[in-house]
Amino acid sequence: MVDRRAVASHFSRAAKHYDAAAVLQKEVSERLSERLPLLKIQPGCIVDLGAGTGFLSEQVRSYYPQATLIAVDLSAVMLAEYRNKLLAQLRWWHKFNPFYSARPAVHLVSADAYQLPLADNSVDMLVSSLMLQWCDDLPRVLAECRRVLRQDGVFFIATLGPDTLKELRSAWQVVDGQATTHLLNFADLHDLGDALSHAGFSDPVCDVEHITLTYADAASAVKDLKAIGATNANQQRTKGLMGKQKWQQFLQAYQQSAMADGRIPATFEVVYAHAFIAEKKTVDNASPITAVIPVDAIKRWQGR
Repeated sequence: MVDRRAVASHFSRAAKHYDAAAVLQKEVSERLSERLPLLKIQPGCIVDLGAGTGFLSEQVRSYYPQATLIAVDLSAVMLAEYRNKLLAQLRWWHKFNPFYSARPAVHLVSADAYQLPLADNSVDMLVSSLMLQWCDDLPRVLAECRRVLRQDGVFFIATLGPDTLKELRSAWQVVDGQATTHLLNFADLHDLGDALSHAGFSDPVCDVEHITLTYADAASAVKDLKAIGATNANQQRTKGLMGKQKWQQFLQAYQQSAMADGRIPATFEVVYAHAFIAEKKTVDNASPITAVIPVDAIKRWQGR
């Protein structure tokens, strides 16, 4: 079981420094957004579910500048960071053009994906990047998404698959000698496709890629994961402080996963999907891709 209050708390604590560390989130948001124009549609109302500080929302706005955008997140603190970005963006434009006519406002809504404060059949497009993995009742969340989408509405998803952080899992297994509760278990590509179909979505198209971020050492990798709020929200996790000796054993075991160049990998299995409410032509399924990306080599996000 996932403790959703713990999820909100983790991300709220990470919000202030989130953008500086969230390399994977930026990269996946860009890759997901590149799929949007492949479908020749012009949505009037778009919801970004799990919007965080607005990485995907800003990409969506660039493709559909006239659409109404609703950014939804469980953490009000994360949304406050996005609001600060939007205000800074507006001040910048007005500095150079006092008569600048802004695009439609972004509506920021702090809400739980299990109970969206949106009317039935009110949304043309739902997008969600790296949020669904925090939901342990996937059918319930998908049913809620199905409820708010209009007929012919479309849902674009990027979430994490079971190979995510396999190096950390292996390290904890060395320390614990059993299946670890230190990390969450994620649904695979087939589970996601089946869940979409059962929720009433039509002909889901799914594909997967592996992205490996690399770090100078094990401690740096773990620090980065904590900085983006990706700490354990499993209700069955071990409570209380971990002993220093056990933590050092974990770091030593993780260090053994070093690549040929000595850098420490953190692999993420990213599952992409899109599906409609009704029958509609879809894009071809893409082939799986593997990418190895040093953290300092990925371009920094630029506001639009």
